[in-house]
Formats: sequence, structure tokens, C-alpha cells
Amino acid sequence: MKPEVQQILDAMKDDPRIKAIVLQIIRMSSEERENFRKKVTYYFMNKNSEVDVEAFKFFKVVLENIEELSEAIEQE
Repeated sequence: MKPEVQQILDAMKDDPRIKAIVLQIIRMSSEERENFRKKVTYYFMNKNSEVDVEAFKFFKVVLENIEELSEAIEQE
């Protein structure tokens, strides 16, 4: 498992808001996820603050590793 995926799984245990966000993304259809990915990319395009960069990384990791996250959550 990729370290960044494990970080998200660990964060989900500590913060119910993160868990809610990840679960909501998992429940999206592939078309909804693609639209969401485009919106996230567009929103963060000109954002440079450390918080924005970290948020973008979070969404990028979740979206790129949706299957692995989904399987890991099912196993818990």
C-alpha cells in the first residue's frame, strides 16, 4: 500500500470529517468522480497557500487511489 494512501486511512480514523469526504467520493459514479476531479483541478489551479496545496494533494491521492481506498475500508 502506498504511504500516502495509508496516511489517508490513518487520518480517517482520527477525523470523521475526512472519513465522510472520502466515503462521499467513493460513492460517486465514475462520471461524477471525473467531474469532481475537473472541478478540484480548476479550483486549486491558482492556489498557492500551503493549506491549498495540501488539500489539492489530498483530493488527488483520493481520486487516483479510489479502488485501493475502497478495498481497504471494506476490509476494516
